[in-house]
Amino acid sequence: MQINSNYILVDTPKALELALINLRQSKILSIDTESSGYYTYYPRVCLIQINSNGKNYLVDPLKISDLKGLGPLFEDEKILKIFHSAQDDIRALKRDFSFRFKNVADTMISSRLLSMEQSSLSFVVEFYHKVALSKVEQKSNWEIRPLQKQQLRYAALDTAYLEAIWLKMEEELRKRNLYDEAKSEFEFTASEDYVAKEGEGFSLAKFPDIVNFTPLERRKILELLRYRDEKAKRINKASFRVFGNDKLSQAVKEQPNEEKCIEWFGKKDGGEIYKLLISEYNDPIETSELSKRHGEDLNEDEDKRFQNAKKWRLRIMRIRRMEHSLLPSNKQLITILKANPQTQEELRALNVFSPWKVENYGPSLLAALQGLNYDSMVNRLSPVRSKEAFLAKRRKTQNHSSKEE
Repeated sequence: MQINSNYILVDTPKALELALINLRQSKILSIDTESSGYYTYYPRVCLIQINSNGKNYLVDPLKISDLKGLGPLFEDEKILKIFHSAQDDIRALKRDFSFRFKNVADTMISSRLLSMEQSSLSFVVEFYHKVALSKVEQKSNWEIRPLQKQQLRYAALDTAYLEAIWLKMEEELRKRNLYDEAKSEFEFTASEDYVAKEGEGFSLAKFPDIVNFTPLERRKILELLRYRDEKAKRINKASFRVFGNDKLSQAVKEQPNEEKCIEWFGKKDGGEIYKLLISEYNDPIETSELSKRHGEDLNEDEDKRFQNAKKWRLRIMRIRRMEHSLLPSNKQLITILKANPQTQEELRALNVFSPWKVENYGPSLLAALQGLNYDSMVNRLSPVRSKEAFLAKRRKTQNHSSKEE
């Protein structure tokens, strides 16, 4: 397949009308988006890339107020829509434009099912096409207009290879009897409703070197993060661009006076941050609390069932020789155990994960949650990679972790 890096910029209603004439004739569309999330607290889609029959259309939603013409394309069951990391793009497109999607394929999920060494777009393109995609524009500010030529070329290449890659992946998925599983995951991703995230837009556990702070220092870090997060919301700016983590760490470690805080953070913020630093706190944060996640405040019985669910997940991972990202997450497991479904139909009604997972994992998961034996239910599951490849990947991961420590 000939790869074309040229592009057609669609930034007027008339240009969109012309583009739609061609796009409606397509059987396959490759889609990607560029958003403002690296710069703004509330991200928005700033560019929609659509590749069709070797043509790269770059649709500018900041210049065109009415994009409803794209809706029928995305919902058309006869047109295949290919994404890399469909969940991210589809959520963004649903959030900003209320689009709906049917007949989707995802090369990132496919790369994981096919046990590729990495699942990034750049790795997959290099693996199949021996081409190294430039990452220079990866952190561009996509809100600024006019967009530069190098940004547009970069954006066009993000979809240029997807169709050719998917056709090879589809063949391999079918050959290894993984296609039905993949298709179910794609359909589940496409059908998920967009739900706005609630709560704090940060995680204390992910703050750099948080385990090296004292419990009292961790409490102060948390208060500073809350202050930064609230300001980021008000001015719609990415949190790390309001105050850097390194400066917050320095403030907590050095305990500067008010004058120094004002020098570092400005008059208004410096004064407030100084008050947070000198306040008395009676609730220091112990290391054990860092591993807790939202929703994991379980009672004794729930925690017992949660541990059973995690053991079940580890068993599935070993039997299928697959990476953890393809298995139910802690959040999903907790949602299920709190709902306490007794049958597969009740589990299906929760809409927590794909129909394939309900059908193939449901019986053994329900048994695990009830403390019952489920050996016969999982031993029939087919592995996604050879035992040798699985062990080699695990050794590589363990060695990498050891080096980081």
